Amino acid sequence: MLRIQQQTTSSVSLKASVPLKQIHVDAHLRSFAADVTLTQVFQNDESVPIEAVYCFPVEENAAIYAFIARIDNEREIVAELKEKKIAQQEYTQALAQGHGAYLFEQDESSNDIFIVNVGALKPGSECCITISYVSELDLLHCDEKPTIRFVIPTTIAPRYSPTESSIVSPGRTQAKYVQSAPYTIEFVCQVDKLDQHVVCISSPSHPITIDLNNEELFRVTFSQQTAQLDRDIIVDIELSQARTNTITAIEKGALMVSFMPNEGDYQRVSSKGMNEFLFVIDCSGSMENDSKIGLARKAMLLFLKSLPVKCRFNIIRFGSEFLPLFNDQVTREYNETNMNEAEVLIQSMRADLGGTELLEPLMWLKKNNPPVGFFRQVFLLTDGEISNVDQVINLCGEMATFTRIFSFGLGHSASIL
Repeated sequence: MLRIQQQTTSSVSLKASVPLKQIHVDAHLRSFAADVTLTQVFQNDESVPIEAVYCFPVEENAAIYAFIARIDNEREIVAELKEKKIAQQEYTQALAQGHGAYLFEQDESSNDIFIVNVGALKPGSECCITISYVSELDLLHCDEKPTIRFVIPTTIAPRYSPTESSIVSPGRTQAKYVQSAPYTIEFVCQVDKLDQHVVCISSPSHPITIDLNNEELFRVTFSQQTAQLDRDIIVDIELSQARTNTITAIEKGALMVSFMPNEGDYQRVSSKGMNEFLFVIDCSGSMENDSKIGLARKAMLLFLKSLPVKCRFNIIRFGSEFLPLFNDQVTREYNETNMNEAEVLIQSMRADLGGTELLEPLMWLKKNNPPVGFFRQVFLLTDGEISNVDQVINLCGEMATFTRIFSFGLGHSASIL
């Protein structure tokens, strides 16, 4: 989103947003690495110069290596990396002197949101912003099929701030959140064939077309020219079962080696202890939208029926407070009595617990270690609309020695936490 920063000294009434004219995504996937370039073109239709604030989501583990602003195809400004406070001061000074200025920074409260300030954009001027980044891709096991997943986040939902006990806009702007946008997106993704180890390419989010004519790569594009920016773009690359457990990608001056454990490796590890399962379910008010709480109920019933024998489990609902199903102990034995009690709770779950305060239930889990001989597995179901992302991620890192956490995003605009 790109929003006009209102100037108190101006007597001219400004529109709420700067029109977005064009979006283009160009990606190249090789093994478990993605090189992505986002190009977005905006225009100032006002009669006065404006300062615009542009917020956009990026994968949390992405490393941005280029930011270029082009004005009216006449000037090109390439970003310089500077200490944050110094960059902010130089940006403010440039605006005070009437010069065009561009500031690109990461949101202080969320690693997955970046903010671009476009200052002194003249009336009728067009601004083309290009951001390039690299990212490591995830390996999934969909129906026991090893699958590399590539995600382009396209939406930012309003996030709950525990310190303010209310919803805040992305990047602390005054932007109004909308579920759909009037513009579309052009998408091109090149996928290396990985020595013919790629079996299938699909997208659960958008209809796609795959060009097979190139000997070294697949070219993936949208089948429809009117793809909307109302959900993240997801591309799944299924790998052959006959592949090796090691995939290597070599570039000039760089080497990437990916090791993937097989079923036998997993069985050897899991046979050394028992499992403790904790299901942390978001029941805040935002889960009511798009029937997300209904999706959580369906997922929980499936999880409950799939638990292994002799394990332990608990269900923790959270919002402005957190409520464990079993209060007398962190987890109970998985048996028919406890399963029936859990099923009754799941059927009655509602999005009625207020704000999205995830930190407290995780702190409770940290204070209570799993029983001796048990491996703790935490399944988090949420729409991810929190603002204190760094605190949550850091806490999860502190529990890594005895806890594995799996997060499931619900809804089209779920953040990556």
